[in-house]
Amino acid sequence: CSSSSSVVDIASASDVKRGNFQDRGKVLMTTKKLQWQPLTLPANRLSMDTQKLFCKSNDPLNHTSADVGKFFQLDGSTNVFADLFYHTGFCAGEKHMRQLRTTASMVRQAGLNLRDELFQLRQSGTLSEHAGFIVSGERGCGKSSTLDYVLAACQQADWLVVCIPSATEWNLGLGSRNAQAPHEAYRVTDTKLFKEIPPQLADSPLYESPDVTTNMLIATYLSQRTKLEKIQIQDPERRAHYAHVASNPAVGPTLADMLAQVVEDSYDSFADFPVPLRPVFDFLSELQSVTQFPVLLVVDNWNSWHHMTSTSAWKQPKVPLHAQQMLVPSILGSLDGYGRRMANGVMVCGITFSGAVPPMLPRTMRKYWPPPPNWRHIQSLDHNLQEALRPVPAYSMLELQRCLEFYAHIGHIQNQGLRAQLSSGELCNKVSLMTSNCAEDVFKLCDAM
Repeated sequence: CSSSSSVVDIASASDVKRGNFQDRGKVLMTTKKLQWQPLTLPANRLSMDTQKLFCKSNDPLNHTSADVGKFFQLDGSTNVFADLFYHTGFCAGEKHMRQLRTTASMVRQAGLNLRDELFQLRQSGTLSEHAGFIVSGERGCGKSSTLDYVLAACQQADWLVVCIPSATEWNLGLGSRNAQAPHEAYRVTDTKLFKEIPPQLADSPLYESPDVTTNMLIATYLSQRTKLEKIQIQDPERRAHYAHVASNPAVGPTLADMLAQVVEDSYDSFADFPVPLRPVFDFLSELQSVTQFPVLLVVDNWNSWHHMTSTSAWKQPKVPLHAQQMLVPSILGSLDGYGRRMANGVMVCGITFSGAVPPMLPRTMRKYWPPPPNWRHIQSLDHNLQEALRPVPAYSMLELQRCLEFYAHIGHIQNQGLRAQLSSGELCNKVSLMTSNCAEDVFKLCDAM
């Protein structure tokens, strides 16, 4: 599909050079046009019959069980990519998409089931009765892709969508993937580093990673601005605090007014400390009382918030911080503590199996913190967590065959000698034996073909 969409973003140096920007406080904003072009297929690819390979619609709201195993494209026929994923990124990351040069994704039954369950809860008015759901499954089976699918469906259905595609950034630092990257967190009561400290945190022992949190708030504002503009701040103390920045004084301050102060750098904190604490604390608190829209809060790698971080306590370089000592993880790290208090919303969390097996804490920390839940042994989990699990299985044989056909169609498989085996299903059987139908391993194996 060749089409285009417009997005509002923070202006880059090239945008400023072209004069394509607008002043928004102390930050320059720009409107960009995203262009989708047909994928150029390699000449030496294995030609396939694509009649059963692609969905009739790219709108996730139109998919049914008949579309399971088929692919759809997040293109300009919907606003999902331009309005949401352009700003937040994908839970599944973009490594494979960049290598394949396409955002095409498979419709899977687990994604349809979770989408339909959320929509049924909304229709029955019982979203607030559920603390949340936990998307589980073996490594590489497609948990993050399932979250992306549910995000796309809810965004298209006009939900207020808040996405944290990688909870591990609070453990390892913004954009980091391992503990070797530099990462610092600061005491929320340190007035040299923080300002606008909420009264609730005046004596708090918590720490904050301001760059990670600011990135989340900016992405949320840019992706959900039109909805946030319709949601008034409910708490009387907060309404009074943000009254002076209300875009419409007659209506009062909205959640958009609250986050606009961060995006437009009204606090003078982009370049140096102190950084305001109120926006993130107030926003997450107000999110629980939103009723104007159904709210979906997605946190991928959520269980990393039950582990230690790569930063240390103040003046104790040998004492690592637990994620629950960080502000945002301490607020969102419990379904019962946060999700159950949402007036018209639900948390959907994905878990990761990276790390030690079984999950554990450093020996010196075990007397201070409970052991992380062992998600591989479901019976060891609390009953509420067991009830919240929504498993994502490995590929079915039908899904595996369609995946191989798709990889052949776009040139990810180019070995001409495999044509007959692919058509007969023999290749599918061989790949199944070598990968146990794990989506991640299938991709890597096909990459080597």
